[in-house]
Amino acid sequence: MAHLAATRPLFHSEADFQHALAWRLQQQHPQISIRLEYRYPHLPKYGYVDIWIADGEHRVAIELKYKTRGLQAIVKDEAFDLKDQSAQDLGRYDTPKDLQRLEQVVASAPSRQASCCS
Repeated sequence: MAHLAATRPLFHSEADFQHALAWRLQQQHPQISIRLEYRYPHLPKYGYVDIWIADGEHRVAIELKYKTRGLQAIVKDEAFDLKDQSAQDLGRYDTPKDLQRLEQVVASAPSRQASCCS
């Protein structure tokens, strides 16, 4: 994360953050398999994991949140125009939903080898 923060201190969206993090992880660990918006088979119909990592017998599920404040800035010659998401009352339910999804992944993992991060 420190290297990513040094090279990308700001992101346009959660998807931008998700892609940059997955890309960095793949660069650091070329042997791992990474999937974005992975449909884990033991989740409900619309249950996806933001980043899914497989390394041999080990699996890691990562859920991300990238809530923004209003900001217009230029960083390293790149323009950013972030929306203010602070007034979205329903957004407060996203984190507990993500945690519940990760708990389902861990609970259904064969021999409980899945890891849980948020």
